[in-house]
Amino acid sequence: MKEIFIEIREHIKKDFNKLAYLYVFIFTFVSLTLNYLLELNKTLIFKNFGSNRGIFDIIIFYNVVYFAALVPVLIIKKKIRLIKSTEFWVKTLLFIFVFSFLYGYSKLDNIAKFYGSDKYEMYYLAKILSYLKTVFPLFFIMLILKSIFDKNENHLYGLRTKGMNYKPYFIFLLLLLPIVLIASFMPDFLAYYPRFKFWEYPEMFGANKFILTFFYELAYSVNFISTEMFFRGAMVIALAKILDKETVLAMACFYCFSHFGKPVGEAVTSFFGGYILGVIALNHKNINGGIIVHVGLALMMEFVATLQHFIK
Repeated sequence: MKEIFIEIREHIKKDFNKLAYLYVFIFTFVSLTLNYLLELNKTLIFKNFGSNRGIFDIIIFYNVVYFAALVPVLIIKKKIRLIKSTEFWVKTLLFIFVFSFLYGYSKLDNIAKFYGSDKYEMYYLAKILSYLKTVFPLFFIMLILKSIFDKNENHLYGLRTKGMNYKPYFIFLLLLLPIVLIASFMPDFLAYYPRFKFWEYPEMFGANKFILTFFYELAYSVNFISTEMFFRGAMVIALAKILDKETVLAMACFYCFSHFGKPVGEAVTSFFGGYILGVIALNHKNINGGIIVHVGLALMMEFVATLQHFIK
């Protein structure tokens, strides 16, 4: 853990600009406050979610968020020249477009209906497919961009086994456990988690609920791998050659906005968690630590929420 604290401290020492950080904090705080007070994610941002218009809205929203965080910071630091390269615009716009499009595409019920006539089975399959829909297209886009811009890199934007000591991340998960337990007593937490409340559904496909839950949580975990691939792999490591340490703060802001609609505590802490994971990814050119934390934390929240259901 000491190694991680040192890395974060050194990054802040090199990157910190009072005005730039203040701007991002105010922008993020005001946006979070307005969203949760006025429920903007329901009434404005994701109002048309599930439709073609909804996909367009999300693409525009995420582009606005990212550049509203990045560009003023670069102007304040007098580094706006960094985004003049073609490589920056190709990578950034393509990554955000792919992520936003896949996030906004929610018509998987049309695929699921071919595999079962029961509405519960349709729902189950649609959710499984929705969790898997991002990872493979994103991986493919990464391969293409690496072959064009980063041929000499010996990793695919942080997807590699070397260069990391994984022990601190498991210790970090243990430290998070008490916080998750406390959060599990909050109504908005239990309203959102677990994502698959198996006790509300009958047995499906002739399988018992344990098997159904296992495959659901497996797909749910893969979804967080794609999250790390995008936020830490694409938006930090892939852009680091151009922006260097400037990638982290804007990514953390973007990452926070991607949590709109989730419990407010989770949205707030996502900014700081995203920042920390971004620093680690940048320093090690490796996203596996983030995958361990992200998947571990997600499954931990699923477990304690399920436990709360059976205790009450």
